[in-house]
Amino acid sequence: MFSSALRERRSSLGKRCLFCGRFFVPDPRVGERQKACPREACKKQRKEVAQRAWCGNNPGYFQGRYPYVKQWRQGKKLSSGGVHQGMIQDKIPLSKPCLRLILVIPADKDGRIQDEILLRRQSRRTFVADGYG
Repeated sequence: MFSSALRERRSSLGKRCLFCGRFFVPDPRVGERQKACPREACKKQRKEVAQRAWCGNNPGYFQGRYPYVKQWRQGKKLSSGGVHQGMIQDKIPLSKPCLRLILVIPADKDGRIQDEILLRRQSRRTFVADGYG
């Protein structure tokens, strides 16, 4: 009697995570097939287990593939005429050069020690230090 009530209560809470043992509500897109709760540590463990199982079921999948992949990559490089747009590049040219700001300090302010300079925008790229705050 007691165990059936406890079982019914647990099923209403969701599923038990295979890795941490906590109860969780499965994602509706996955449903009852979900094995791990949404915590990052459990998802990582689940992925490791799944990868080990896949490699166990497909032994030798990665062996002897490099010559095929190398030939395929060479063909892609030749057909695209160099660097393919979707590939990661080491150096990306700047679309806009860095802005050059010009600071104009009036002659009567030159040579004085200040701990703060207040700038007023004079034009798009020119700022003027015209007073002490």
